[in-house]
Amino acid sequence: MSHTYAFTVGSACEILGFTRQAYYKKRKPRLELDDQVVEFVTKKLVASRERCPTVGCRSMYGDFGDQLPLGRDKSIELFMDLGFRVKYPKRYGRATQSGTRAFPNLLAHKDVKGINQVWQADMAHYLYGDSKLYTIYITDVYSQEIVGYGAYDSNIAENYAEVLEQAIGKSKRGKRLKGLIHHSDGGKQYESELYRSICRKHEIEQSMCMYSYENPYAEKTNDLVNNGYLNSWKPRTLKELKGCQSKAVKDHNTNRRKQALGNIPPVQFRKMLQKEKSITGYTLELKPRIPEQPKKKNPLKTEILTR
Repeated sequence: MSHTYAFTVGSACEILGFTRQAYYKKRKPRLELDDQVVEFVTKKLVASRERCPTVGCRSMYGDFGDQLPLGRDKSIELFMDLGFRVKYPKRYGRATQSGTRAFPNLLAHKDVKGINQVWQADMAHYLYGDSKLYTIYITDVYSQEIVGYGAYDSNIAENYAEVLEQAIGKSKRGKRLKGLIHHSDGGKQYESELYRSICRKHEIEQSMCMYSYENPYAEKTNDLVNNGYLNSWKPRTLKELKGCQSKAVKDHNTNRRKQALGNIPPVQFRKMLQKEKSITGYTLELKPRIPEQPKKKNPLKTEILTR
């Protein structure tokens, strides 16, 4: 005995696990390209991913798109068809917590007009198996260049001080850092007498945030380096971590294009500023919201709502 079953497109798609949009959408024809072009593109993409495991298709097009016989959108479509869609590893936990702070937040409504005016610092954990290591970064918010970094097997103030001394030495402006704002979270290492003494020596003003969103450039650096490079390369020892971190920071500073800087890398932007003294550049407006205490509940209103 034969049975006649009536299915609508919607019910059939639901049973088969498809959406109506997927059913009606015509499959796009794959790009027909010369094998030499595909081979050239593949080599370029592989080289880019070896340099930075999480570099996006749009960024890779910006690096060598002028060498392709395709427009931007078609090139990015080709990159994805070849299997180069970005796959991010699991993110690390963030450690910034609210509490007392030794220094006020000096960045509320702060306009930054040049390098070495505001640095943001932070620490991030690096976990491999049962090993727990620590990575420290200092970022110049104007150029977005990582000016100090280090990897350690302990979380002591001496390590933070070493990174700060590195940043000061790299700036080559040790006598002209007066007024530089060093912004961080409320880590006790930044509040140590050792760290404070270095800041006082170079007339650096310390500033602290209450929440992670008030330290965005440092948090972004953690994300770009640890999640963008280290968690993909998976160094297993402190020595390997130091080597990978150095490689990652160099690539970030010299190759990572920044939209706010006119789509050029931080080092190139800094050199441009130093070469062209008359350049106006841009003004970076920092407007972190000062945390407010939660409002007290109106007991009368609560009583009315619960009746």
